[in-house]
Amino acid sequence: MIKSIIKIFFFALITVIVATVIIKLDYDKALKTPNSDSQEKVIVQIDQGATVEQILTKLVDQGLIQEKWLTYVKFYLRQKDLASKLQAGTYELPKNLSIKEIIESLQSGKNPDIWVTIPEGLRKDEIADILNRELSKTETTDFSKDEFLRLTTDKTFIKTLGLTVDISDLEGFLFPDKYAFPITTKTRETIVKMVNNFKTKVGTGDTYDQIILSSIIEREGYTNQDRPIIAGIFIKRLNEGWLLQACATLLYPIKDWKHEITNADKQSNSPYNTYKKIGLPPTPICNPGLESINAVRNYVKTDYYYYIHDDNAIVHYGRTLDEHNANINQYLR
Repeated sequence: MIKSIIKIFFFALITVIVATVIIKLDYDKALKTPNSDSQEKVIVQIDQGATVEQILTKLVDQGLIQEKWLTYVKFYLRQKDLASKLQAGTYELPKNLSIKEIIESLQSGKNPDIWVTIPEGLRKDEIADILNRELSKTETTDFSKDEFLRLTTDKTFIKTLGLTVDISDLEGFLFPDKYAFPITTKTRETIVKMVNNFKTKVGTGDTYDQIILSSIIEREGYTNQDRPIIAGIFIKRLNEGWLLQACATLLYPIKDWKHEITNADKQSNSPYNTYKKIGLPPTPICNPGLESINAVRNYVKTDYYYYIHDDNAIVHYGRTLDEHNANINQYLR
């Protein structure tokens, strides 16, 4: 009898634990996952004195929050004591915000922010183009692409940003993310916001070489499964004095990721030519996302020295030059 009771107790306990874990995972997913991939922006008017129920109903109607997540949203507001902090105002919000980002936005009670999405793997000039396009849509911003690019190599300005690495170029530290810029944003403020976000999301414990390698991984690795393996290949090549031979490094000075690489490119004297120059290029070649940075931090050791991408972006690895050449003949010819 006692044994039966104990079994029932443990079964019930395990059931409760499993259910709690599932609910916690579902809760975290609800808060962090955008409702949509669309960057379409909608205007949300929160009236003075509006209740939480009224605000959430409006967000559901506008397609910003799924109705099935409302219980989690209400719990989050109570848990963080945020219900009273939601402010009346007019907000312009893109549909690809997470619940956390939406709640954060609704606490400002100010004029609409300008939301800008910076994808992973872009050069700083590409980022400047996106910012210039989006921020120029309102006359109240004061953004200059030329000033942006000048500041990214201004050593005096860079020293004010609190980075722990001694650098003369912010390439690699303009963190890709969704940003809410005030409609009065100035050029300098966009850089400060992006670098501060880098320090928050990435931290300041990585070496400059790690960020450089992460930027190469961002352009060379297409999936989170392949990136740590490719990082391991590059680290092994570096440690053994091999050429990296990373195609993406050739494309950086050309400023065209779609450029078809030629033999002349591989023979150039560019410091970014890892087909001729042993070691890493002098700076990052793009601004990597957290997954690529983590791939370098947690690289996978293998027997591979080579890899190629086929026409479907699938990676094929080789342990020897013979295996590598066989992969080329099979998948690229």
